[in-house]
Amino acid sequence: MTIRDCYHICLENKRNLLNSRNEQRQASLSRLESENDRFREIKQLMSALGAKIAITAISGDKGKLKKMEETLYVLGKEREDLIKAAGIKDISYDCSKCKDTGYFEGKICECIKREATELCIKELSKVAPIDECRFENFDLSYYPDMETDSGNPKKRMTEILKLCCEYAKGFEPAKAESLFFTGNTGLGKTHLSLAVAYELIARGFNVVYGSAYNLFSKMESEHFGEHTDRAYTEAIECDLLIIDDLGGEFVSPYTQSLVYNIVNTRLLARKPTIINTNLSMADINRIYTPRVASRLLGEYNAKRFIGSDIRQQRSLRK
Repeated sequence: MTIRDCYHICLENKRNLLNSRNEQRQASLSRLESENDRFREIKQLMSALGAKIAITAISGDKGKLKKMEETLYVLGKEREDLIKAAGIKDISYDCSKCKDTGYFEGKICECIKREATELCIKELSKVAPIDECRFENFDLSYYPDMETDSGNPKKRMTEILKLCCEYAKGFEPAKAESLFFTGNTGLGKTHLSLAVAYELIARGFNVVYGSAYNLFSKMESEHFGEHTDRAYTEAIECDLLIIDDLGGEFVSPYTQSLVYNIVNTRLLARKPTIINTNLSMADINRIYTPRVASRLLGEYNAKRFIGSDIRQQRSLRK
């Protein structure tokens, strides 16, 4: 579910709630009108007086107009006293700025943005551990500060963490680069990708995140079963697409074509993508064709994660 879907859902929920409260209050007023003769009479008097005020305003008789307006005010005050005495309260709004309309000064209200963000993250948490993945809890103590054949894990991962933090902080869809994270399983690729996703969703950007298996399975199911391409279109048009665990999907001619089309189309449209994989470049070259490998190496900012499996280290620490 994208942030745009969440905006739509939250706006619809807000409208339904406001309509329900309006209907409840109106039902109470209708009941009061049927039970209270004076309340009914005031309504009739105010309606008739309103029409007379409009005519008097056109005539320009300011003295008469003022008296009518004073009478209307007195009637209105009496009406409100009757409503209060009947225990009928004014509508209580959850948001004082937009009065629960969802819009303030012609723009989507901050209350909707907050609710949509919470909903989007909640939905994403059903398929990925986004609640556990933040920049601040990315633990560099799991990466040794020592030279290895692949480099210094602590130094390398400190640089990658800084890159991801700055990437999320300064993200602009038309300017952000695409990132390609490689390395063995359990080194933090998913953690940092989800941390980026969380920060950007919180800022209102349209992020599509999913494992390659889930994303491509959904696209294939829609394409051949439902004859729609909604998931594919969302992946192409979103502000940031994150494909986790490339190579974990069932590879078929269709998925091979999908990978190339998504990578190539987003590059041509200058839309950023983050791709994580445990595959080597030789594997990608073999599975997805040299054209895909060439674009990932030539057009993406490739970062290799190094170190030892964090999940195994955590188990040993317990």
